[in-house]
Amino acid sequence: MAYVKAVRRAVPLITSIAGPSGSGKTLGALLMAAGLAAPGGRVAMIDTENMRGTLYADDPLLIKALPDGFGHYPLDAPYSPARYLEKIKEVERDNVSVCVIDSFTHEWEGLGGCAEIAETKKRGGMPNWALAKLEHKKLLNHLLSTNMHLIFCLRARDKVKIVKVGGKEEIIQVGIQPVTEKNFVFEMLLSLQVDEKTHQSSPIKVPAMLSSFFPTSGVLLSKEHGQRIREWNEGGQQSDPAEPLRKRARFAAESGVAAYQEFWGALTAAQRKAIGETQHADNKAIAEEADFLAEQERLSVDDVSEPVPA
Repeated sequence: MAYVKAVRRAVPLITSIAGPSGSGKTLGALLMAAGLAAPGGRVAMIDTENMRGTLYADDPLLIKALPDGFGHYPLDAPYSPARYLEKIKEVERDNVSVCVIDSFTHEWEGLGGCAEIAETKKRGGMPNWALAKLEHKKLLNHLLSTNMHLIFCLRARDKVKIVKVGGKEEIIQVGIQPVTEKNFVFEMLLSLQVDEKTHQSSPIKVPAMLSSFFPTSGVLLSKEHGQRIREWNEGGQQSDPAEPLRKRARFAAESGVAAYQEFWGALTAAQRKAIGETQHADNKAIAEEADFLAEQERLSVDDVSEPVPA
């Protein structure tokens, strides 16, 4: 590979906003989305909250910030990663600039979500978290390669953990935490948490270049926050529009030959040309290697599960 000097690029941004019920995360997310969308850009919401997203359609603050309104895409149970993926692809087909997903917590602990997948698809009598996390990873890979800006609303609640102190178990208060896969918020460029009483945000993860936009506390999320982030992002060099497609091709290959063949078969001739023959060949090799490693792992598990001869 040739040495290429790094330059900052304008890329789709991924943000999460966590908070307890009533903390204002939905309105804050929609206001930020209004600013993230360039003039003429479309804003949409994937709504898992029983149509409650429509309650904001006539909110005076939102009407002022987003006079053209926003697209509404309801998502009912089951809240599996695959169902989220279907809905996100639907939004992408409608040329949306910014998509708010409210709530993404259902993907992890909702009806049909990852926790239920692990429990209902047990392996050897144990919850099959490997399968659940694989489904989550497939969704995440798509999210990380979309051309839309994404804002995830996450429920948050008090959490505790049990630790041993002097040989005794004690319950330790961890505080308000987002309810999702434990590493999800760290996949974001920007992760915020809003307070239930004040509706003000505080940072969970904020890169240094955006820290002046989000001080440690006391910030009500607004359209201006989205605008400032967009203006900063647009200061970077424009990325190749085919790059997300190439990323998805690589992600599909990492899931094995069958997954890559399915992905490749669904592409148009123009999309295949954008990926290119060289990367296509590399991806096929990656897919074969993924199948080989998966088979080796399966055999090792089977060996361990076999009873030891007397």
